[in-house]
Amino acid sequence: MQRKWYQKKRYWLLGTLVFVFFISRLELLQMRYQPDELAKSLLSSSSASLKFKEKTLEGITIHYCQLGDNKNLPIVVLVHGSPGSLIAYEAYLKDTLLNQQANLIAIDRLGFGYSNFGTVIPSLKVQAKLIAAILEDFPKIPKIIVGHSMGGPVNSRLVMDYPHLVNGMVLVAPSISAALEPPNWWRKVLDFPLFRWFTPTAFRVCNQEIIPLKEELLVMENRWKDITCPVSIIQGSADNLVPKENAQFAKENLINSINVQIKMIEGGNHFILWSEIPLIRDTILEMLADIT
Repeated sequence: MQRKWYQKKRYWLLGTLVFVFFISRLELLQMRYQPDELAKSLLSSSSASLKFKEKTLEGITIHYCQLGDNKNLPIVVLVHGSPGSLIAYEAYLKDTLLNQQANLIAIDRLGFGYSNFGTVIPSLKVQAKLIAAILEDFPKIPKIIVGHSMGGPVNSRLVMDYPHLVNGMVLVAPSISAALEPPNWWRKVLDFPLFRWFTPTAFRVCNQEIIPLKEELLVMENRWKDITCPVSIIQGSADNLVPKENAQFAKENLINSINVQIKMIEGGNHFILWSEIPLIRDTILEMLADIT
């Protein structure tokens, strides 16, 4: 009797492990998308051309989509947070006002979407370098970069290293202050091999790129003065993932930016990229009007 109970318990445990393993690898949890389905969705609301492209530099490939190829229009580059993919900006890509005023480029950051999915590249310098390689394909065209959450420090490093490629920057709930980075002891626990095995790939990459983020931000600490383009920071006052004080950090350190604007959303959380679309879109449009 005891043996049968033990066998049932063993099979139950094995079944649970198998179930958790397959659930952890569901496409939904990987935050990936089907390009054909996305194309159909975007083209249903826009007459602009749509292309999915890749850029390879030093053996690393970055994937992105470009909506619109009007050489008389500026470019808005959309960079997602962690985890995520370019699908995070679907509503912005479908926005008719943005489509009329700019060509839009949405990027799968390294390790996510179709950009070397699952490969961890925590270096902000390397991530910025890959995005810069895309921007270099559009010389003499005004460009604005938009970054949410982890996209904020990536874009900030990009402007520091390649100021000639960017005319304006919009940061949405950005993690940019090393001092404000929360303790991440639990992330290191989650990165133990056993726990890592059960973690969906996109979340594993997220965890492994955030663990060294504080050190990455410390490297940038004395370089905020190098940013001269206009910067708008949009932050929620009730953000429990990225402290709202990051906006004030930007205000105090962007001493050479020609214009720093902070929009604090009272009661807003970390997901304002989706809950405050009209405000963020209008901020982008305002900056487009300024730089053109």
